[in-house]
Amino acid sequence: MDSFEAATQFSQILRALTPALPNLVRAAHFALKYSESEDYLFPSIVDILHDKNIEINTKSTIFQFIEVLVNESFYFSKQPKYNYPYIQSIKEALPQMILCVLPGTNNANIHNVYASLKSITKHFKIECTSYIEEFDSDLLHEQDLESLEKDLPFPDVNLEDELEFVDPLVSAWKLLVRKKRQSQYERVRLLKHNEVINKEITEDDVFNIKEKTDRAPDRLSKRQILARMEDDREGHKRSKETLWLVNRPVNSTYITEDEFLSHYWNKYNALTPEDDKAFLSSLEELNALVGDSYKDKQF
Repeated sequence: MDSFEAATQFSQILRALTPALPNLVRAAHFALKYSESEDYLFPSIVDILHDKNIEINTKSTIFQFIEVLVNESFYFSKQPKYNYPYIQSIKEALPQMILCVLPGTNNANIHNVYASLKSITKHFKIECTSYIEEFDSDLLHEQDLESLEKDLPFPDVNLEDELEFVDPLVSAWKLLVRKKRQSQYERVRLLKHNEVINKEITEDDVFNIKEKTDRAPDRLSKRQILARMEDDREGHKRSKETLWLVNRPVNSTYITEDEFLSHYWNKYNALTPEDDKAFLSSLEELNALVGDSYKDKQF
């Protein structure tokens, strides 16, 4: 497959991408397989993120794919064939990518971007702990509070706000922190200056249901709504999976699960025949109790 064909197929893969981890990994492996055509494949990622016809949720999924691609690139670079493909290109384009996934005041996917950027940062020798701590704090300044009283919108977040000589990864974190500040600001502004609806809201008012013949061009179809729901579910599940990951160094001083189990297994002596008999008797009583709970006696 030549570079043009690989880029075309890669673009199709990205446009149909879902946040399920196996799909993200397959797309990353395709990109690594044709890493010699990086000059053709990487612009496909950028073009899709800049495409105004692509849904925001799809762009958020592509940003999660970028995280997986970085992780897989560092992993495969242990082999002689690979030499950290896509890494430098992704690093330099990260600030612009973040603004594509979080355009204007639409910060719905900010926590997905935060989780992915935090994972990407671990591979680079750049200290970003302060930005991570800042992201998790209250970011509104005294000047913001004064602007809120005047009901002024938050200023647009642009790349021009960052100095050109700053490392792109640091710029990405600075932009993300500003987007989080913008999100907090607009939420407080909405609660402070918009009227609260106390009347009963019908289902038609909530979903604005209309006949198909009267559907506006910008309305989502049933298929698009279900796809968004599935994407959100997969993205939420994937964000929770990271909470259960335990990465320990090879020469770690922490005890392993096997050592923990072996310690408590050998800590107590074997049961005496009397204790063993009493234990089995208790199990028989429990089994009888469970058996009586079934309505169908054949079970």
